[in-house]
Amino acid sequence: MNKTPSFKDIFLKNAVIFNPVLIQLAGLCPVVAASTSLKSSAMLSAVAFAELIAVSVIASALLKKLPRWVRVPLYFVIGLALICPALWYVETQTLTVLSMSMKIFIPLIAINSVVAVHCEQFAVKNDVKTAFFSSAAAGIGASLVFVTAGALREIIGSSSIGGIELNLPVAFKGMTLPFGCLILLGFMSAVLKTFIGKKYPEYFGVHSSVAAKPGDELPEKEDIPAQQPDEASLPAEEKIPDSVSEEDIKIKTEEEIEEFFKSLGLDFEEKGDEG
Repeated sequence: MNKTPSFKDIFLKNAVIFNPVLIQLAGLCPVVAASTSLKSSAMLSAVAFAELIAVSVIASALLKKLPRWVRVPLYFVIGLALICPALWYVETQTLTVLSMSMKIFIPLIAINSVVAVHCEQFAVKNDVKTAFFSSAAAGIGASLVFVTAGALREIIGSSSIGGIELNLPVAFKGMTLPFGCLILLGFMSAVLKTFIGKKYPEYFGVHSSVAAKPGDELPEKEDIPAQQPDEASLPAEEKIPDSVSEEDIKIKTEEEIEEFFKSLGLDFEEKGDEG
């Protein structure tokens, strides 16, 4: 029987090893389209974090017995039911003025794939407490990517941070465009995978779309001796010779070339008529 996983294990798996954005490649649309500055990415992160926890807890408590084709649309409906009233309250009851991009992409956070992937892989397979901690860890992992990408895009593309001008000598405006963010995410993903490969090599071969359950134990590393091919089992033409000289390779290559040309009906050894 699996023991109750610690928060450290849950955080490690959900935030780092199976990071929703950099490893599972979920939620790319909002981070690419709207995280053009530190402020916008921080707001998106806060909304995504709160929604992921709320929907995961509801899914773990109420949706386990429903079939999958019913559950997945419900994740999006629940997310919209939570986010849209909150967005209306912010716009009408507070002095916060949201930009047009925020008005568009905050509701889209409700139907991004991070929520659906996490709820299906974790929330509906675990109790409410584990679902809460795992969704919080996944939310932290996704939020760190959102904020880091937004801050770097603003610094490199707009020569500012948080709206404060940095007056850098060069600004690459392309970083504020979607392709610039995709390049940045590619480098971030490579760095994270390198870290995982060095620190947790037992997970390096696990496919990113199939995440381990929070209660699973870390697999033990096994020293498997490399298997040498049995020469007796190889076909005659594939048996490994004891030694091959450079002259043998040259002759063999020339013979293969001649056979190839002969198969095309060309024979360069034929001589013309004499006399």
